[in-house]
Amino acid sequence: MTIIEIVESKPNAMTVEELATLVSQSPKTLYKAIKAGRMPAYRLNGSIRLDPHDIGEWLRKRCGK
Repeated sequence: MTIIEIVESKPNAMTVEELATLVSQSPKTLYKAIKAGRMPAYRLNGSIRLDPHDIGEWLRKRCGK
């Protein structure tokens, strides 16, 4: 199973920390990408959340798949 498939199989929104673990990046790097508008994210009660399907599409574009 690829990382993209793992992300897309998540039933609920993900935290930045969860995605950082899956893609072997620091949360700080992902927060910077979100702040710059380079990664899809949304706020829920003040917390940043990532939609698994949006992140799957984003990863496909970044990986050229």
